[in-house]
Amino acid sequence: MRASSEQTEIIRASQKLQPGQVMKIDACAGSGKTTTLVAVANANPQKRFLYLAFNRSIADKANQVFPGNTRAMTMHSMAYRHFFRGGERPQLAAIKVDMLQDCFPHKANYELFQLLNRYKEFLLSAEHDFPSREVEKIFALVAEGNLPMPHDHYLKLFQLLSPEEQGLGRRYDCILVDESQDCNPVTLSIINRAPCSRIFVGDSHQSIYGFRGAINALAHQRADVTLHLTNSFRARQPILDKANLYMQVFMGMLYDGQVPYYPMNSMINEEKLKNKQTACITRTNSALVDLIDEYRKRPERVYLVKKPEDVFKTAIAVKEFLFDRRRDFVGEFKFLNRLQGKEELKDYAESTADMEILSAMKIAENYEDDLYDLLDIARRMNEPEAPIVLTNAHTSKGLEWHTVKLMDDFPDLGFRYMSCRFNPVRFRPGMSHLEQQDERFKDFIQELNLYYVAVTRAQIKLVDGTDNGAYQSREAILDHLDECEATVRKARDRRKLRKDRESEGESLVRNNRKHRRTSELRMWETERGTVLDRMRKNIRDCVDSAHDFREFKNLLGLGGIMLQKRKNGWAYVDLYGRGITDERLGKEFTKGYIMDRLQG
Repeated sequence: MRASSEQTEIIRASQKLQPGQVMKIDACAGSGKTTTLVAVANANPQKRFLYLAFNRSIADKANQVFPGNTRAMTMHSMAYRHFFRGGERPQLAAIKVDMLQDCFPHKANYELFQLLNRYKEFLLSAEHDFPSREVEKIFALVAEGNLPMPHDHYLKLFQLLSPEEQGLGRRYDCILVDESQDCNPVTLSIINRAPCSRIFVGDSHQSIYGFRGAINALAHQRADVTLHLTNSFRARQPILDKANLYMQVFMGMLYDGQVPYYPMNSMINEEKLKNKQTACITRTNSALVDLIDEYRKRPERVYLVKKPEDVFKTAIAVKEFLFDRRRDFVGEFKFLNRLQGKEELKDYAESTADMEILSAMKIAENYEDDLYDLLDIARRMNEPEAPIVLTNAHTSKGLEWHTVKLMDDFPDLGFRYMSCRFNPVRFRPGMSHLEQQDERFKDFIQELNLYYVAVTRAQIKLVDGTDNGAYQSREAILDHLDECEATVRKARDRRKLRKDRESEGESLVRNNRKHRRTSELRMWETERGTVLDRMRKNIRDCVDSAHDFREFKNLLGLGGIMLQKRKNGWAYVDLYGRGITDERLGKEFTKGYIMDRLQG
């Protein structure tokens, strides 16, 4: 390896690192983190290194490239080996809300959900004392085998041991912590109590697992030495400039310059690139299913990164519950047997904050029996060298492709920022300004980082189909933020006005609205032919005037028509909510015909 000046500085600093000292390396996307750590291990042959990887596949690859003085593993595998190297092994599985009903028979679903969350939060925390007797009871039930053992449970057991019992200081001189931005408090507690030196490396802006309890160790970890890797060997400069632009604008607004952003510089060697694949990256599973449907006629040309069963299993279970009236579910979907119909399922998902169920309901309703065919098609999308790759943003992390297409289900970052800015937040006593900003904007920061991850998967070409792709300069982003602020303020004012009206007699207003809507619907029936002809003319004019789909959709909106996605096409919906499918409107108004016109 021919080290860059930044890498050389890191190697020299590692040779001076003393027991107990900490070094942080904030490394941008594609900067060669693993290559740098391998060089560190080679430059310190007298030291014994433990390389902690984010998942097993990374650990296996690391064991092949690191020298003999380094052992690579995940934190979970280290804890598992400590407790279950030999003898009886526990039943490893996640605990579901319905599993607690027999243990706590007098609690409602939402109370069980809150209790399960407190248990999960304790597993991921650095605390040593149980937060409640109920959480302690769950621990006892897991130990007795009456509840399955989540993987985070035995990691917590390992953290509760003393540093001497853990034995890291006896076996290693230095711990290398990869993907540090996705550490959680329990992992940090184990690492920081070890008497050896530590090197944390990661990318602050690839912290995307906040929903799993991860925290950005690079931001919170104190260090004796802090260095950076800002040269990216992955992507062309225009792609990096896109990520730099959004990170610089929003980091500046969030932290007033107190948390600096180090722009990425391209050092790509395009002659060495072999990957010619195009990756379509979605934000959600439902959009991923839509892509699988879109490529159903040529599955051999597509590779699905995520396991097909992980994409479809929840949606298929929900479909069988809603439409087949199935009542014999077992395993993780056993809780469905206790529910009656769509409304109860929706209430359950909302009361337990189960976003996967809510997404699965949308998929199930859109595709119904077609889900089985799509699952079979997805299973045939299994050739890693296929020219087209389908993945979601979370699964794309750590991967790279020649061309990346970002699909349109990513949120508008401007609206997400303003929504967080105006949402009320309760702060814990003693929180600093930076901590308060992290808390207020935590949902936005996760989405910003996820967008950054998706953008930086591209090596040569980026096609940004998100709402964010329209803003190519700082001025454009700031102008858009002004628009977003005005919209959010108007929405807040409307909500306040609505609440005031409700307190003064909202029932009368609702009756008036119902009467007006009934009148509009009657008018729709009597004037149906005239309205449809007017709609056809409007659509034809928009197709003739538009240069691409985004412009076509915007022109329709100006004319009072919205597009809604249906199972096999579109529906055109007017301002009164009256809709008609594209096929019923006429062949020349179908999705396929119009897309061909726009692309031609």
